[in-house]
Amino acid sequence: MTHARRHQAPPPGVLGGQGPSPRVPPSRGHVVQLGGRRRTPVPERPVVPHAREHQAFLGRVIDYLSTDRGVRQFVDWGCPVPGTAERIRQAHPDNTVVHIAPHGTVGMLSSPDNPVLSGSESSDSSLCRLTTCGLVDLDGPVAVLMTRPFSAEAPPPALDRLHYLMHGGGYLALATEAPKRDAEAAFAPFVPLEPGVADLRWWPYPDEDVAMEGTGILGGLARTRSN
Repeated sequence: MTHARRHQAPPPGVLGGQGPSPRVPPSRGHVVQLGGRRRTPVPERPVVPHAREHQAFLGRVIDYLSTDRGVRQFVDWGCPVPGTAERIRQAHPDNTVVHIAPHGTVGMLSSPDNPVLSGSESSDSSLCRLTTCGLVDLDGPVAVLMTRPFSAEAPPPALDRLHYLMHGGGYLALATEAPKRDAEAAFAPFVPLEPGVADLRWWPYPDEDVAMEGTGILGGLARTRSN
């Protein structure tokens, strides 16, 4: 089986060895007093634990899929750190990206020229938009980056339908705070690549191969059964 360890991981904090990860801008949410009246607070950017490590993990996934597997279509399904679309385009000039935004995040994590499919948080609704938007060719390989960390009690829904819709094959990246056994089981019916899941800080190296302190968030990459 082809696996992600062919593409060597760069030092922590570096996106695919291309330079420092984009900085996460500080929150600017506050209430301004103006003439005795309150303005609506500026929406705060969500706080993302271990944002740099998360960006570096995505960079390694993107580099592997783009360089080693020749994937040119990416779906950023609510990745919680900024810069993902830019990182995808940096990996190869022909790469395309569509952003599926969870409710309330439109415009906060996407670049202005990035297509955004917004609306309900329902996976069925998002899948319907993905199949009808004309921006993704599901008869060709597609990489879906769904790395907003999930818990053991709330695994990502509708992955069986997503797998069915990816007629041309492709890949799915997940991140989770769940235990390792639950994390690997959540990929079904996708097939995890070696080493399964590992801490965001050093994936694709197995946890037992690294002695440094981890983030406590696991990440992994899986393929469709047709790959």
